[in-house]
Amino acid sequence: MRKPNPNESIFKTRLSKVLRTKKLGKSIYVFNELDSTQDYANSLPNNESLHGTTVIARKQNMGKGRIGRTWISPEGGLWMSIIIIPDFSLADIIFTQFIGSLAVVDAVFENTKINCKLTWPNDILINGKKVCGILTDVNAENEIKKIVVGIGLNANIESSSINNYLTDDNLKATTLKEEYGNDIDLIILIKSILERMEYYYDNFLSCGNTLEIVDRWKERSDMFGKKAIVYDGNQQVMGEIIDLDQNGALVMKLSDTSIRKIIYYDNVSLH
Repeated sequence: MRKPNPNESIFKTRLSKVLRTKKLGKSIYVFNELDSTQDYANSLPNNESLHGTTVIARKQNMGKGRIGRTWISPEGGLWMSIIIIPDFSLADIIFTQFIGSLAVVDAVFENTKINCKLTWPNDILINGKKVCGILTDVNAENEIKKIVVGIGLNANIESSSINNYLTDDNLKATTLKEEYGNDIDLIILIKSILERMEYYYDNFLSCGNTLEIVDRWKERSDMFGKKAIVYDGNQQVMGEIIDLDQNGALVMKLSDTSIRKIIYYDNVSLH
């Protein structure tokens, strides 16, 4: 396993000095370059997989997206993975994605005053373009359960470095730099995300108050009332998005007026 190089310690030291959390980010691995922060965090042995352990790379060569997709991760973006050792029911795992999304939305607003919108369950948009994605991996086979929450945020990069590699049916990307007009201090942005994520974890998820997470997520989404196509497994489902239920499932009204709840999905396309 690749070890951090001494030159990367400056970033880590500065982040440690400003971070005000109890556990998240207290153990930090920082790399100038890594194949994947998600793979690195998943590969850490149990004795190094403390709750809140955070892996950060300035550049990823093989960044991970959902369903085995590649996440384009050039230098200047915010690429990190956070280990969660759950003290809640594994039935509530989907809410780790939600608190990751909420933390990013809060942090972006705190630092730029830009209002992001959430799409179910893991994309964050600005003006209808994707600026961030959340990926969750779960290892429930070992004695110690481990969740790895990956955050890929297009920060100080040009959207062309991503959009040039996307097909026409992909949601187009944007970046904080382009929306805000200036570079963002990544250390301060990471600090804000980790602090907000710990807030949501400690105050809501770990004590079972998932309804509050759902309510806050819904306040930050503009999906509701829109037509959508959802690929649920191999089946294409078309209808109107009407709600997010208490278990985190997407609720849709189909053309025959029946109600369908979507938990597993391949893709969601708004129309």
